Amino acid sequence: MKTFFLSLSLLILNPAAVSGLTTSAQKACSLLHAALPKKVFFPGSQRYAADIFHFQLSSSQNSTCSVEPTTVSDVSTIMKIVGRDNVRSPFAIKSSGGHATNPGFSSTLGVQIAMTNFTDLTYDAAKQTVSIGPGLTWDQVYKQLDPLNITVVGGRVPGVGVGLVLGGGYSWVTNQYGLGVDNIVSLDMVLPNGTAVQVAENSHPDLFFAMKGGLNNFGIVTKFTLKAHSQPSIWGAVVNYGAEQNAAVIQALADFSVNNTEIKAQLAAAQVVTGPAPGWEVIFFYGQGNQMPAVYQPFFDIPATSASIVTSGSFSEFIALSTVLNPDPTAKGLSNVVPIVHYTVPVLDFIHEQLNATWLAGKAANKSFTSVLLGVEPFLDAFAHATPSAYEHSVARPVTPSNPWITWSDPADTAYAHAALRNMSDKIQAFAIQQGQSLATDLHYPNYALDDTPLNLLYGKNVQKLKAIKHAVDPKNVMGLAGGFKL
Repeated sequence: MKTFFLSLSLLILNPAAVSGLTTSAQKACSLLHAALPKKVFFPGSQRYAADIFHFQLSSSQNSTCSVEPTTVSDVSTIMKIVGRDNVRSPFAIKSSGGHATNPGFSSTLGVQIAMTNFTDLTYDAAKQTVSIGPGLTWDQVYKQLDPLNITVVGGRVPGVGVGLVLGGGYSWVTNQYGLGVDNIVSLDMVLPNGTAVQVAENSHPDLFFAMKGGLNNFGIVTKFTLKAHSQPSIWGAVVNYGAEQNAAVIQALADFSVNNTEIKAQLAAAQVVTGPAPGWEVIFFYGQGNQMPAVYQPFFDIPATSASIVTSGSFSEFIALSTVLNPDPTAKGLSNVVPIVHYTVPVLDFIHEQLNATWLAGKAANKSFTSVLLGVEPFLDAFAHATPSAYEHSVARPVTPSNPWITWSDPADTAYAHAALRNMSDKIQAFAIQQGQSLATDLHYPNYALDDTPLNLLYGKNVQKLKAIKHAVDPKNVMGLAGGFKL
């Protein structure tokens, strides 16, 4: 991280010089510096470097400035400045995590809004809700909730920001309680015109619907209030298998995907290709007690190269183990989603073939691939708790969001990697369709989807309704100045 900061310090922009510049972003930064002088940062400062940093370096962009609001009033000021008719500056909103892999979705060449300072967390025992600021990551949230023996439906790996729920929000307790969007009680937010509102089903029902999956199209969230759930001691493990166990792991995954009926048992697996012998990593979660459930025994009958098992029963200890990708700050990467109902042996065999084929093709083309992988996510009744949401997830169509991903090191290989990821994803879905485990019309999980995914595959029949809500809330299209899937 220190090296990353030092490399950015080579470019220093004097705030006093900004006022003489003419581009919209430079004008916005000048006005913001005047309005919020101690909260605006420029290239060369460590605060700026932290504000624009993303989990995958390819998602970071060198913004003209960054701004760290500390109050709702600050957020209102920022929105009024970037959206002014004589400014109209590009901007991006980043919560604490920075895990969006699509460049420009939470990064920008304009004004980077970093919600770092919104770190309050409050548990209301009477209402059974937890209010969370967007400056927290999910592992920080769980650490605070662990002593209270409660949890919320949030992210599954360390470092992911709480803004995850705006795109759906799959969780380790999704089998039991649904997606993050199904657990939102209210959202405190600043609208594109700078007005602060609290959005709930009984106060702003259309906007409440739109925010549940609609990402950054309607304003900036300053507080998330979610349902609280009792969380007793849990059991969890992370196990790695060598390439020689590929067939055995695939069979165990297929059996679990098709046959599991234990609602508190969830797992996520990834085959990761980094060379000629791709292995598997499997993360196991059981939502009660400190003993492994019998449903996982077939996996533990397979010889493993390593295994880490939660010993304390702590959700926080489990989350600390639950990472698939090494968080290398120099890595570039893109992810995507393929909707799949069940991971049968033929589907998993085909995934294995495509991962290897994509890796070998990249190497043959002298591309700097560092990994090609796919996350397998066999949920059980994940949509049983579905609420009306922009991201429609009907119990009648219980697809799961498998997660193809490519990482590389040379920036010149970005376009190739994007095309390779799209090609691999399309081939996998085409095969899953042939196997009866996907449909061409299945919706794609917004948090994983590649940037060229059309709106109808994200929101289906909701697209026109969302566009109407967007126009009503944001008639001047201020949020159109931010990147992402735009309505």
